[in-house]
Amino acid sequence: MADPDGFLYACVGRYSESLVLFDQVLLADPGNTGALLGKAVALDRMGRYADALAVIGKIHATDRLQSDAWYLEGFILYHRGDLVQALSCLKEALKLDPRHAEAWCAGGNCHYHLGEQDEAMECYEAAIRIDHAYPKAWYNKGVVLSDTRRYEEALLCYDEVLRLNPGVAAVWTNKGYCLAMTGRYQDAVDAFTSALEINPADITAWNDKAAALRRLGRDEEAEFCTGKVIEISRNRGPSLVL
Repeated sequence: MADPDGFLYACVGRYSESLVLFDQVLLADPGNTGALLGKAVALDRMGRYADALAVIGKIHATDRLQSDAWYLEGFILYHRGDLVQALSCLKEALKLDPRHAEAWCAGGNCHYHLGEQDEAMECYEAAIRIDHAYPKAWYNKGVVLSDTRRYEEALLCYDEVLRLNPGVAAVWTNKGYCLAMTGRYQDAVDAFTSALEINPADITAWNDKAAALRRLGRDEEAEFCTGKVIEISRNRGPSLVL
Protein backbone atom coordinates (compact mmCIF):
# COMPACT_ATOMS: atom_id res chain seq x y z
CA MET A 1 0.00 0.00 0.00
CA ALA A 2 1.28 3.48 -0.87
CA ASP A 3 1.97 6.00 1.85
CA PRO A 4 -1.25 8.07 2.22
CA ASP A 5 0.85 11.04 3.31
CA GLY A 6 2.51 10.98 -0.11
CA PHE A 7 -0.86 11.46 -1.79
CA LEU A 8 -1.78 14.14 0.74
CA TYR A 9 1.34 16.14 -0.05
CA ALA A 10 0.74 15.70 -3.77
CA CYS A 11 -2.86 16.92 -3.43
CA VAL A 12 -1.71 20.20 -1.87
CA GLY A 13 1.06 20.75 -4.41
CA ARG A 14 4.00 19.71 -2.26
CA TYR A 15 5.33 17.37 -4.91
CA SER A 16 8.98 17.17 -3.86
CA GLU A 17 7.95 16.06 -0.39
CA SER A 18 5.50 13.53 -1.81
CA LEU A 19 8.30 12.04 -3.92
CA VAL A 20 10.39 11.45 -0.81
CA LEU A 21 7.53 9.57 0.82
CA PHE A 22 6.73 7.49 -2.26
CA ASP A 23 10.42 6.60 -2.62
CA GLN A 24 10.48 5.43 0.98
CA VAL A 25 7.63 3.03 0.23
CA LEU A 26 9.32 1.85 -2.97
CA LEU A 27 12.60 1.22 -1.17
CA ALA A 28 10.84 -1.41 0.90
CA ASP A 29 8.47 -2.58 -1.85
CA PRO A 30 9.79 -1.71 -5.36
CA GLY A 31 6.71 -3.08 -7.08
CA ASN A 32 4.13 -1.16 -5.07
CA THR A 33 1.73 -0.04 -7.81
CA GLY A 34 0.06 2.63 -5.70
CA ALA A 35 3.38 4.26 -4.83
CA LEU A 36 4.54 4.07 -8.45
CA LEU A 37 1.36 5.72 -9.67
CA GLY A 38 1.63 8.39 -6.98
CA LYS A 39 5.25 9.07 -7.89
CA ALA A 40 4.35 9.34 -11.58
CA VAL A 41 1.58 11.83 -10.77
CA ALA A 42 3.95 13.99 -8.71
CA LEU A 43 6.61 13.94 -11.45
CA ASP A 44 3.98 14.86 -14.05
CA ARG A 45 2.84 17.83 -11.96
CA MET A 46 6.46 18.96 -11.73
CA GLY A 47 6.79 18.86 -15.51
CA ARG A 48 9.22 15.95 -15.37
CA TYR A 49 7.40 14.03 -18.05
CA ALA A 50 10.21 11.69 -19.10
CA ASP A 51 10.79 10.64 -15.50
CA ALA A 52 7.05 10.13 -14.97
CA LEU A 53 6.81 7.95 -18.08
CA ALA A 54 9.79 5.90 -16.91
CA VAL A 55 7.93 5.17 -13.66
CA ILE A 56 4.84 4.09 -15.61
CA GLY A 57 7.09 1.81 -17.63
CA LYS A 58 7.98 -0.02 -14.41
CA ILE A 59 4.30 -0.79 -13.86
CA HIS A 60 3.82 -1.99 -17.45
CA ALA A 61 6.85 -4.24 -17.06
CA THR A 62 5.04 -6.33 -14.46
CA ASP A 63 1.36 -5.68 -15.21
CA ARG A 64 0.09 -4.47 -18.59
CA LEU A 65 -3.51 -4.85 -17.46
CA GLN A 66 -3.40 -1.93 -15.04
CA SER A 67 -5.95 0.54 -16.46
CA ASP A 68 -4.84 3.41 -14.22
CA ALA A 69 -1.28 3.06 -15.51
CA TRP A 70 -2.46 3.34 -19.12
CA TYR A 71 -4.67 6.29 -18.18
CA LEU A 72 -1.84 8.07 -16.41
CA GLU A 73 0.56 7.43 -19.28
CA GLY A 74 -1.99 8.96 -21.63
CA PHE A 75 -2.50 11.93 -19.33
CA ILE A 76 1.25 12.56 -19.09
CA LEU A 77 1.62 12.35 -22.87
CA TYR A 78 -1.29 14.79 -23.21
CA HIS A 79 0.52 17.25 -20.94
CA ARG A 80 3.65 16.79 -23.05
CA GLY A 81 1.69 17.50 -26.22
CA ASP A 82 1.89 14.01 -27.75
CA LEU A 83 -1.83 13.90 -28.45
CA VAL A 84 -2.03 10.96 -30.84
CA GLN A 85 0.16 8.77 -28.65
CA ALA A 86 -1.83 9.89 -25.61
CA LEU A 87 -5.07 8.79 -27.28
CA SER A 88 -3.57 5.37 -27.96
CA CYS A 89 -2.79 4.90 -24.26
CA LEU A 90 -6.19 6.18 -23.18
CA LYS A 91 -7.90 3.72 -25.51
CA GLU A 92 -5.93 0.93 -23.85
CA ALA A 93 -7.18 2.14 -20.47
CA LEU A 94 -10.76 2.12 -21.73
CA LYS A 95 -10.43 -1.37 -23.18
CA LEU A 96 -9.53 -2.56 -19.69
CA ASP A 97 -12.06 -0.34 -17.90
CA PRO A 98 -14.79 1.12 -20.14
CA ARG A 99 -16.17 3.03 -17.14
CA HIS A 100 -12.96 4.97 -16.51
CA ALA A 101 -14.49 8.46 -16.58
CA GLU A 102 -11.16 10.24 -16.26
CA ALA A 103 -9.81 8.40 -19.31
CA TRP A 104 -12.88 9.42 -21.33
CA CYS A 105 -12.42 13.05 -20.29
CA ALA A 106 -8.69 13.07 -21.06
CA GLY A 107 -9.45 11.50 -24.44
CA GLY A 108 -11.91 14.30 -25.07
CA ASN A 109 -9.19 16.85 -24.36
CA CYS A 110 -6.88 15.17 -26.89
CA HIS A 111 -9.59 15.20 -29.57
CA TYR A 112 -10.41 18.82 -28.76
CA HIS A 113 -6.83 19.98 -29.26
CA LEU A 114 -6.63 17.94 -32.46
CA GLY A 115 -9.63 19.90 -33.75
CA GLU A 116 -11.93 16.87 -33.55
CA GLN A 117 -14.84 18.47 -31.75
CA ASP A 118 -17.43 15.78 -32.45
CA GLU A 119 -15.16 13.10 -31.03
CA ALA A 120 -14.36 15.31 -28.04
CA MET A 121 -18.06 15.78 -27.34
CA GLU A 122 -18.65 12.02 -27.47
CA CYS A 123 -15.90 11.49 -24.89
CA TYR A 124 -17.19 14.16 -22.50
CA GLU A 125 -20.72 12.81 -22.74
CA ALA A 126 -19.45 9.29 -22.04
CA ALA A 127 -17.68 10.59 -18.93
CA ILE A 128 -20.87 12.31 -17.76
CA ARG A 129 -22.94 9.17 -18.29
CA ILE A 130 -20.51 7.32 -16.03
CA ASP A 131 -20.22 10.07 -13.42
CA HIS A 132 -22.96 12.70 -13.64
CA ALA A 133 -21.27 14.75 -10.91
CA TYR A 134 -18.01 15.24 -12.85
CA PRO A 135 -17.42 19.01 -13.09
CA LYS A 136 -14.47 18.84 -15.50
CA ALA A 137 -16.46 16.85 -18.07
CA TRP A 138 -19.39 19.27 -17.83
CA TYR A 139 -17.02 22.24 -18.17
CA ASN A 140 -15.24 20.79 -21.18
CA LYS A 141 -18.55 19.93 -22.84
CA GLY A 142 -19.55 23.55 -22.30
CA VAL A 143 -16.35 24.74 -23.98
CA VAL A 144 -17.04 22.64 -27.08
CA LEU A 145 -20.64 23.87 -27.24
CA SER A 146 -19.50 27.47 -26.85
CA ASP A 147 -16.88 27.04 -29.57
CA THR A 148 -19.62 25.83 -31.91
CA ARG A 149 -21.88 28.76 -30.94
CA ARG A 150 -24.41 26.60 -29.12
CA TYR A 151 -24.45 29.11 -26.30
CA GLU A 152 -27.70 28.13 -24.61
CA GLU A 153 -26.57 24.51 -24.32
CA ALA A 154 -23.17 25.65 -23.09
CA LEU A 155 -24.85 27.72 -20.38
CA LEU A 156 -26.65 24.63 -19.12
CA CYS A 157 -23.29 22.88 -18.80
CA TYR A 158 -21.67 25.80 -16.97
CA ASP A 159 -24.63 26.02 -14.61
CA GLU A 160 -24.19 22.34 -13.81
CA VAL A 161 -20.49 22.92 -13.06
CA LEU A 162 -21.36 25.84 -10.80
CA ARG A 163 -23.95 23.74 -9.01
CA LEU A 164 -21.25 21.18 -8.28
CA ASN A 165 -18.44 23.66 -7.62
CA PRO A 166 -19.24 27.40 -7.65
CA GLY A 167 -15.72 28.50 -6.76
CA VAL A 168 -13.96 28.28 -10.15
CA ALA A 169 -13.41 31.65 -11.81
CA ALA A 170 -13.00 30.29 -15.35
CA VAL A 171 -16.51 28.82 -15.29
CA TRP A 172 -18.04 32.18 -14.38
CA THR A 173 -15.94 33.85 -17.10
CA ASN A 174 -17.08 31.38 -19.74
CA LYS A 175 -20.67 31.71 -18.59
CA GLY A 176 -20.40 35.46 -18.87
CA TYR A 177 -19.09 35.14 -22.42
CA CYS A 178 -22.05 32.97 -23.44
CA LEU A 179 -24.49 35.36 -21.82
CA ALA A 180 -22.92 38.29 -23.66
CA MET A 181 -23.06 36.42 -26.96
CA THR A 182 -26.81 35.95 -26.45
CA GLY A 183 -27.33 39.64 -25.66
CA ARG A 184 -27.82 39.33 -21.90
CA TYR A 185 -25.23 41.93 -21.04
CA GLN A 186 -26.24 42.68 -17.45
CA ASP A 187 -26.26 38.98 -16.61
CA ALA A 188 -22.87 38.74 -18.30
CA VAL A 189 -21.52 41.59 -16.18
CA ASP A 190 -22.76 39.82 -13.05
CA ALA A 191 -21.03 36.59 -14.12
CA PHE A 192 -17.75 38.38 -14.83
CA THR A 193 -18.01 40.10 -11.43
CA SER A 194 -18.38 36.68 -9.78
CA ALA A 195 -15.30 35.46 -11.66
CA LEU A 196 -13.27 38.46 -10.51
CA GLU A 197 -14.33 38.03 -6.90
CA ILE A 198 -12.68 34.60 -7.07
CA ASN A 199 -9.71 35.59 -9.24
CA PRO A 200 -9.04 39.34 -9.48
CA ALA A 201 -6.24 38.63 -11.99
CA ASP A 202 -8.57 37.02 -14.56
CA ILE A 203 -7.64 39.23 -17.49
CA THR A 204 -10.27 37.67 -19.78
CA ALA A 205 -13.02 38.48 -17.29
CA TRP A 206 -11.88 42.11 -17.00
CA ASN A 207 -11.69 42.47 -20.79
CA ASP A 208 -15.06 40.85 -21.48
CA LYS A 209 -16.70 42.73 -18.63
CA ALA A 210 -15.51 45.99 -20.22
CA ALA A 211 -17.08 44.97 -23.53
CA ALA A 212 -20.40 44.07 -21.87
CA LEU A 213 -20.45 47.34 -19.93
CA ARG A 214 -19.93 49.31 -23.13
CA ARG A 215 -22.92 47.50 -24.64
CA LEU A 216 -24.91 48.79 -21.67
CA GLY A 217 -23.62 52.34 -22.21
CA ARG A 218 -21.64 52.29 -18.96
CA ASP A 219 -18.44 53.64 -20.48
CA GLU A 220 -16.86 54.93 -17.28
CA GLU A 221 -17.08 51.51 -15.61
CA ALA A 222 -15.82 49.92 -18.82
CA GLU A 223 -12.76 52.20 -18.78
CA PHE A 224 -11.96 51.06 -15.24
CA CYS A 225 -12.06 47.44 -16.40
CA THR A 226 -9.85 48.25 -19.39
CA GLY A 227 -7.41 49.89 -16.99
CA LYS A 228 -7.26 46.66 -15.00
CA VAL A 229 -6.49 44.73 -18.20
CA ILE A 230 -3.57 47.08 -18.91
CA GLU A 231 -2.36 46.89 -15.31
CA ILE A 232 -2.40 43.10 -15.22
CA SER A 233 -0.78 42.85 -18.66
CA ARG A 234 2.00 45.21 -17.60
CA ASN A 235 2.77 43.14 -14.52
CA ARG A 236 3.13 39.97 -16.53
CA GLY A 237 6.54 38.93 -17.75
CA PRO A 238 7.33 38.31 -21.42
CA SER A 239 6.03 35.17 -23.02
CA LEU A 240 8.57 32.38 -23.18
CA VAL A 241 9.62 30.76 -26.44
CA LEU A 242 8.51 27.13 -26.29
